[in-house]
Amino acid sequence: MKSLIIYYSQTGNTEKIAAAIRDGIGESAACEFARLQDVDTADLATYDLIGLGAPVWHRREPSCLMNFIEYTMNRVEGKHAFAFCTHGLLPGRFFARVVPALSQRGLTVVGWRNWYCAVTMPEKPKPYFTDGHPDAIDFEEARNFGRDIAERSHRIYAGETDLIPAFPQGSDYDDLFPGRGSSWQLKKVQKPTPTPTARLLEQTGLRSFDFTFHREKCLYPKCTLCVDNCPTNSIDMGADPPIGGKRCDRCWYCEQICPRVAIEVDWPAIAKVINEHVAPGFIEIYKEAQARKRFRPLVPLEKVGWDTFWYTNKKRPRLKPLEH
Repeated sequence: MKSLIIYYSQTGNTEKIAAAIRDGIGESAACEFARLQDVDTADLATYDLIGLGAPVWHRREPSCLMNFIEYTMNRVEGKHAFAFCTHGLLPGRFFARVVPALSQRGLTVVGWRNWYCAVTMPEKPKPYFTDGHPDAIDFEEARNFGRDIAERSHRIYAGETDLIPAFPQGSDYDDLFPGRGSSWQLKKVQKPTPTPTARLLEQTGLRSFDFTFHREKCLYPKCTLCVDNCPTNSIDMGADPPIGGKRCDRCWYCEQICPRVAIEVDWPAIAKVINEHVAPGFIEIYKEAQARKRFRPLVPLEKVGWDTFWYTNKKRPRLKPLEH
């Protein structure tokens, strides 16, 4: 059996989990490993088992992953697939969207799994609830998942179709993977009356808010970091503003990797809204995940940095693109 794991990763968390899954599959089957942006889709038909993984943004998959599934996965009918993701506190609709999309391509989905991981989004506190992950235990779980997926796929190909898992629906899904809609509805905790800005952030999951592009600070075309690393190819330096549009995922990778601070967002205002309106719900989600033994906190709740959001990191750029 020939396998391939395809992943998208910005900070390295998803890449590390993917590598551990590869090691598990590799114990019994040949398994290759590739970034989403490097995959030769013409070769997909040669694989028996294909895994796809990415981080969760705004409680859903990055659009580059869905675009890959819907528009570039060809000649994969009858093959097996599995999905995995990394996230902070809310896996959300990732599997609810990705697994059916894989099935619609004619793939038999033989498993899915999510991992809590550290978060370095500008509007998130540091330390964050899930910092310290993935750790050795997470990697061992990922290896075991890979080992189990390879065995299951082999047995299904051999005729044991009863091993194909049933995908959870409705409330069963929401119970396993919290994050449907707004976190305002996730937990009915006492909160201040939401301001219009708070309602916007809750409704969009921070997908829509203003930014300023300082063209005088930008070194383009000498520097093309943001253009080269945008997961949705949404940056057009000939446009005004060059960032945004319908394809933009508001992942703010461009803002994080820009060495010149040419992209500016009013993070303090957003952090204030999060502190006042979102934090109570996140704290309840953290407690419930811990109580249900779905999450091993490595950061005590009292250590979460509500006064030191990631955007306050004075080192610029805050992130550097992964090297390959």
